[in-house]
Amino acid sequence: MKQVIIGLCLYLVAAMAFAEPAGPGTPSPAALSSDWWSYFEPVEAVSAEELGKRVAETTQRLNTLLGKMDGKDKAAYTPLISQINSQLDKFLKLKTAELPIEKPVPGALDSYSLKDAQARFIQWRQLKQEYDVSKEDIEWRMAIITEERKQQSRRRNQYLEMEKTDPQRFKKGLELMASRLKLELQRMEVDRQKIYLSRVERELENINAELEVIPQRLAATSAQLLEWRQEYDNVQDKLSKLSARLESVQGADLGLGLDDTEMQMIQARYSVLVGVQREVQATVLRVQAIQSRLAQALIKLLIQKETTDTGETRQLLSEYEKLQTQTDANLNAWKKASQRLQSYASSLTTEQIEKDPNAAKLKKKALALSENIEKALLTLSQEHANAEYFADLLTQKLQATEGWIKRGVKDTTHAAKKTWEVALDLLGTTLFEINEVPVTMLGLLRILLILFIAWWLSKAIRNGLHRIGERRTVVSKSSLYTLGRIVHYVVLIIGVIIGLSSIGIDFTKFALFASALGVGIGFGLQTLISNFVAGLIILFEKSLKVGDFVELASGVAGEVREINMRSTLITTNDNIDILVPNSEFVAGRVTNWTLREAFRRIHVPFGVAYGTDKELVKKAVLEAADEVQWTLKGKKGRTPQVWFVQFGDSSLNFELVVWLTPEAVKRPNAVQAHYLWEIETKLNKYGIEIPFPQRDIHLRSAFGKKDEAGLSLLPGQVSE
Repeated sequence: MKQVIIGLCLYLVAAMAFAEPAGPGTPSPAALSSDWWSYFEPVEAVSAEELGKRVAETTQRLNTLLGKMDGKDKAAYTPLISQINSQLDKFLKLKTAELPIEKPVPGALDSYSLKDAQARFIQWRQLKQEYDVSKEDIEWRMAIITEERKQQSRRRNQYLEMEKTDPQRFKKGLELMASRLKLELQRMEVDRQKIYLSRVERELENINAELEVIPQRLAATSAQLLEWRQEYDNVQDKLSKLSARLESVQGADLGLGLDDTEMQMIQARYSVLVGVQREVQATVLRVQAIQSRLAQALIKLLIQKETTDTGETRQLLSEYEKLQTQTDANLNAWKKASQRLQSYASSLTTEQIEKDPNAAKLKKKALALSENIEKALLTLSQEHANAEYFADLLTQKLQATEGWIKRGVKDTTHAAKKTWEVALDLLGTTLFEINEVPVTMLGLLRILLILFIAWWLSKAIRNGLHRIGERRTVVSKSSLYTLGRIVHYVVLIIGVIIGLSSIGIDFTKFALFASALGVGIGFGLQTLISNFVAGLIILFEKSLKVGDFVELASGVAGEVREINMRSTLITTNDNIDILVPNSEFVAGRVTNWTLREAFRRIHVPFGVAYGTDKELVKKAVLEAADEVQWTLKGKKGRTPQVWFVQFGDSSLNFELVVWLTPEAVKRPNAVQAHYLWEIETKLNKYGIEIPFPQRDIHLRSAFGKKDEAGLSLLPGQVSE
């Protein structure tokens, strides 16, 4: 009998040891386990039928709990339970849905026409834009999901720490289920989006491979050449009609009688942008026209290799480059003008629209015009990309047609010509104006050349005077030196005058200005000039720039917002604007917290009770530093540290040494408070005591008696 009992016990122990652990049951909001989600997504996958059963059981349990509630609780919990049921239904559909079948990828063709090549390139551009947008969206959503997982973990820990009898546990359980379902639905949608993105990526790779072989497999016929010529003629006809209407549209008025100044300004901008819209449309047609010409040149190279004039082809490519450069320069201006009109029109208030019935018409037309310009700009970008693709194909084919010597000479000549044109354009560009006289880079080079000649002439005269002094001892060398310095300054001044006059500056106005300035300085403008010069020193020395956080000897601390002619504007963290004279930065002591780099280290002191585990203190405080958003992360050698700095009177004194992110450097008080807050929270979490000073009182006498005799007279003391 004893052996039977022992064998039975061994069998039960073995059965318990090798039995599979039971997973969590149907989730109940008031008694959720730490792994309650594994009921829906266990380690071993379950069938769609089993998952549907589990979802149905959970929904039924929630509805049953809802049915047992009275009117007040039922009204309070119905929206949340309905949300969970809806999320469970969506989760089941996403979990059991089949992925769409991937389309087969067509192979490369044996030969391509220009239309085929253009179609493949357009397909590649569309897929590339779609891929970039989807990839950016996935990265953004993954960052949100990562942060939400941290929040979910905190909610779960808070829920598990609640007492089982807590009346709020049921509500917290529902909220935990809803947030977890939302998180998992987002994760599943991102997973599907990743699958789709991988398919787009494979399709892009295939089209890329096809685009690489297209230049070698291009084929053309005379019929295609006629087709592109016809397309060019059609575009030219449209461009002629549009150009005829372009001047009549400039300055077009809506004809609305508007009294409000703001709306009159919007109407004026509308009139200007009508012309901008036509100009954008005309540019689209010009790009389409040159695209047709590029196609014709490419077809001629394909069917007339030896007889084609490569000089005309290169001239066409140069013409396209000029059009592209000009369009790129105008594109940003057109886009900003459209956005500005849209912003002004959107700023019209309901009160203005109700006050003036024409305001609604103005707003509608202005927004419609802005939208049309945006569409035209998008079309322009697409047409430019197509033309650029044709230009690349033409360049490749042209290089293959010409011999390497001829091609090298042509490329060198073209590059030199292009460089010279760019240099002349840059040198002739107006940098600024003085008294309505344009100053160009070429003019500045002319001034520098004249100044160099003046300096060389001055040096030659001084050397001559020096040799005269060496040969003739009767002449005073000091006099010759003084004369040489005077000649030097005079020649340089004459050189400056000649140089500035060479670019057309009238010195009569400067003479009047200089005399007035001298009188002004004599009558008390010394401070203004001092601050002005100090401002120039600040700007050129670059010891202070806009955005720096500075602290002056006077105690003023804040961010530099503006460096003006007379003063520098500093805004404190309390949003107080302070104007500081520029001379104070030059003559006084200035602490620039962000001069060489934007990072800064701070020391946050704190203390703990004697006997506390130092490693536990370090762990808690480093966790606190990691919780603060302003802690610099991922920078080698600049990780947070905990220093044990002193044995205090009643505490072990530590410092949290942490590097801050650039945006935190300018908020010292708020940052210090935030770190102290998190340190106290973490120390409290780990049960680490923060001591405070204590004192022992020694009583020497009471009621005229000393020591034990006085102590026995106190209430509650019993004498022996």
